[in-house]
Amino acid sequence: MAKLGFRTINEMVGHAECLRVREDLRSNKTQNIDLSLILTPAHKLRPGVATFNVRKQDHRLYVRLDNKLISEAELTLDKGLPSRIECDIVNTDRAMGTSLSYQVSKRYGEEGLPMDTVHVNIKGSAGQSFGAFCAPGITLELEGDANDYVGKGLSGGRLIIYPPRAAVFKAEENVLIGNVCLYGATSGTCFFRGVAAERFAVRNSGATAVVEGVGDHGCEYMTGGRVLILGSTGRNFAAGMSGGIAYILDIQQDFLSKLNPEMVEASGIDDPAEIAFVRGLIEDHHHYTGSELAARILLDFNRALPRFVKVLPVDYKRVLDEEAAKLAEAKRLEYKLPLLPGNPVRELHEKSSKEKHEKKSDLQDIEETIGDSAVEKKRSLVLDKTKGFMKYQRRSEKYRSAKTRTRDWAELSKRLDEDELKYQAARCMDCAPCEGACVLGINEDPVGIKSIECAIIDRGFDMGWMVPQPPKVRTGKTVAVIGSGPSGLACADQLNKAVTR
Repeated sequence: MAKLGFRTINEMVGHAECLRVREDLRSNKTQNIDLSLILTPAHKLRPGVATFNVRKQDHRLYVRLDNKLISEAELTLDKGLPSRIECDIVNTDRAMGTSLSYQVSKRYGEEGLPMDTVHVNIKGSAGQSFGAFCAPGITLELEGDANDYVGKGLSGGRLIIYPPRAAVFKAEENVLIGNVCLYGATSGTCFFRGVAAERFAVRNSGATAVVEGVGDHGCEYMTGGRVLILGSTGRNFAAGMSGGIAYILDIQQDFLSKLNPEMVEASGIDDPAEIAFVRGLIEDHHHYTGSELAARILLDFNRALPRFVKVLPVDYKRVLDEEAAKLAEAKRLEYKLPLLPGNPVRELHEKSSKEKHEKKSDLQDIEETIGDSAVEKKRSLVLDKTKGFMKYQRRSEKYRSAKTRTRDWAELSKRLDEDELKYQAARCMDCAPCEGACVLGINEDPVGIKSIECAIIDRGFDMGWMVPQPPKVRTGKTVAVIGSGPSGLACADQLNKAVTR
């Protein structure tokens, strides 16, 4: 760099004029190749143009769909309570669920949340990397289709994808998800009612998936997990597959011609436990996706069973056999002399020894086993009032459309529930200005004080704290008050006392 006159990497980037073609390395194939156009630097064609990164790229993370998921799952992230979310998606919404998974892992670690704690119902056509790195406890259910890299790096979550319910085409004959799905997945489950494109489950190392067909190079370099394919596959299946097991429903009986046998062997399914496992996956697939193909298979499963082909890596099979042999040998060596009946001392001793090795359950009085739901709910929702404005996001009332509300003249918006109001109150810093003048509005959404005030007045009327006091005599004059905020209500109250309607 010093010889070329550059002090930094940025100064060097883009100066292609410093490169030279070695003529001594030319051969018959390269003697007529002219690299002069490629080696012409950009600043010679357009003087003053930047030749290295001079401004930061705007990734527009603030408009990501995951921001909505994180906002609506705030109770889950803070207290572990279940959440149900609905949204639409388009193919420019990439890596759906990844940021939400980050928040779950950040708070709950590798173990994540219990299964289906966060369930997101989605409609539309998803962009690339749908459900990438999805964490335990998150279920993404998509009615529509998805692009490439579905479930990339799946880390314990559950993905469910099926065509629109109104679709009239056969799902098992149409591509539902793109290429390279479940790339590097480590755990989790997937149910896809449709065909996957090429390189399905490449480098999968622990996820379980059900799909109704795959393209070329399926289960390539797979090292773990289970894959059930209820349909045909493309060529070069299981190339480089060193672990995991694949089950294929070979309806056309042409699968063996598409299999790469270099590292795997194909066989039928004869182990009762394995048969039950495969049947259970098909039942789950039918339950979650409504698959017609799964229903037809289950209708006569015993007849379909001989058509299933089990693909198992040779070395992986050897390891499994060795482990099974070790367990069988350990079980054979175990031998306990039988107890003589009618010996209470010996029976009591054996019982106490067994209890020492078992986890003792905490004893409770019968009164303690009966929980007070109201007290438990109140205890679980202890919020941080000091830093609430940093921890919790604004919850806004959802306004009903004008066409709907003019038909019934009901409330203008859907009121916040008690828990949501508590979050709004926890965000308030007691600084006197409210809503439009709230200091939180400087760099984020202000506190929804309007919702709190509406809830207070509604509660007052419900509890009988506020009682209408119409005057005995009215003047007959009518005044319209525009606005139902604190000022408007106070004005209306004073006018009411002044016997004006």
